[in-house]
Amino acid sequence: MFRKLTVFENISFAAACKLPAAVPSRTRTLFVQALIDILGLTHVQHKIIGDETSRGISGGQRKRVNVGLEVAGLPSCLFLDEPTSGLDSTSSRELLEALQSFSHSLGTNMVAVIHQPRYEVFQMFDDVLLLGKGGRTIYLGPQTEALPYFEQLGFDLPEFCNPPDFFMDIAAGLLPRKGHTNFQSDDLFELWVR
Repeated sequence: MFRKLTVFENISFAAACKLPAAVPSRTRTLFVQALIDILGLTHVQHKIIGDETSRGISGGQRKRVNVGLEVAGLPSCLFLDEPTSGLDSTSSRELLEALQSFSHSLGTNMVAVIHQPRYEVFQMFDDVLLLGKGGRTIYLGPQTEALPYFEQLGFDLPEFCNPPDFFMDIAAGLLPRKGHTNFQSDDLFELWVR
C-alpha cells in the first residue's frame, strides 16, 4: 500500500494496473467503489493509509485494503495466509464476510489459512482441510461434515466448546477417543485414509 494515498486511491491504482486497458474508466471507478463498499471501508475511503508519522486507518481496515488490492485484479483464485491474524473476532468476521461476498459474486475461489476461527467464521467456509501434527491431513471435506466425522470416530464435543477449537484439540491428541484407550493423535492419519 502507498501510505500517503487514500484507501480509494490505493484500490483505484491497483485496479488501473491489473484490469485490462479496455475497461472504461467509469466502469473501473464503479467497480472500485463496489469493492470499497463490500469491504466496509466506505466511511474511510478518503483517509490516507498512514504510517509511523501520519495517522491513518486502523490495522483491521488496512487488512481489508490489502484484500481489495488483490481482488481489484479479478483473480480466479486468491490465496490468503492468516488474513485474520492480529484482528479481533468482530473484525475477523467482517473480513471473512467480505471474502465470502467476493467469492460468491465474482466467482473467485478463496483459499485461506486460519488459526482459531470463531464458530461463525468457520461456518462461512464451504470446505475445510484440517491438518494434524507434521502437516498431514486428518479431515478434508465440507465444513458441515467435519463435526459429524469426528463424532463418529468417538470424540465428544464438550458443552459450550467452539468446534474449531475442538478439532485442534483432537489434532493435538488432547482429547480421549471413546472405546480406544491407546489412541494416539497419529492414528488420525490412518483413520482418514480408510
